Amino acid sequence: MRTYATNSHKAISRLLALAMIVDGRLAPQELKALHHSGLLRRLEVSEDIFDETAGELCQDLLATTGERQPGQAGGEVQLDPATIDRLLAEVDSPLLRVLVLQGMLDIVRADKVIDHRERRLLRRATHAWMPALEPADS
Repeated sequence: MRTYATNSHKAISRLLALAMIVDGRLAPQELKALHHSGLLRRLEVSEDIFDETAGELCQDLLATTGERQPGQAGGEVQLDPATIDRLLAEVDSPLLRVLVLQGMLDIVRADKVIDHRERRLLRRATHAWMPALEPADS
């Protein structure tokens, strides 16, 4: 998985794109939710940069399909917690974290189904970025 500069447009875009595809499919409602929210405009991320970064994420994920876990379907990519944490660490600005997490929430809720992989991504983001919001026993 490639590395991006901290708080860069690509680091932000990759997390938003990951929220869209982490469940193994891209629901049209998720893409519409991102575009209708105006989040990319507020973050000053061009649609071209977002699209390019989403493509790079897909390339990186496809490159890891040979590293399947037992019982994992072909073409299905599971991101390990350390990789997710590394991607999340590329955003360290508190304001950007709030905006990106809100965007990720809006994206995963857009299709009215929150998959276990989407929940896992949101939990890791909340744990990494806002530990005070985590329940005491988690």
